Amino acid sequence: MIVVGGVSELYQGDLDIGRLAVEALAPEFADRPDVAVEDFYYGPVAVAQRLAELGPTALVLVGAVERGRPPGSVHLRRWGSHRTGPVESQAAIGDAVVGYVGVDLLIEVGRALGALPPEVAVVEVEPASTASSTELSPEAARALGPVLAAVRAAISDRAASVRVQSG
Repeated sequence: MIVVGGVSELYQGDLDIGRLAVEALAPEFADRPDVAVEDFYYGPVAVAQRLAELGPTALVLVGAVERGRPPGSVHLRRWGSHRTGPVESQAAIGDAVVGYVGVDLLIEVGRALGALPPEVAVVEVEPASTASSTELSPEAARALGPVLAAVRAAISDRAASVRVQSG
């Protein structure tokens, strides 16, 4: 199973794009037993527990991440099997327990707890605004279509890989 997870900070401007993306994608994949679309707005420890429960073969995360790129730009990244040490993992779990949410933190906590599948892809949007708001910035709003297309492509790539490996 492929899990698509929207990582977001609710109603924090562009940081809420993950929730909006999974809201748009959920009806499209509702009849596909090989794809689960989930809203991961809650803490990374609980998300790791949910992933352990679902047992996906691949994970596609979508969210806004500040990395100093042009606002509204969309990037697809594949995560390898990089492991951090126990000190970094413990710090990440500590951040997660106090309520921080974010793509990088979710990945770090998921790895530390052994909950991530071997295949992880992240569709990231560079936010233009992270201020409290119920609406996306114009840049992020324009990026939503390309974000959805990138998630669909990642699902298609993973589904084809799963079929080839199991066939």
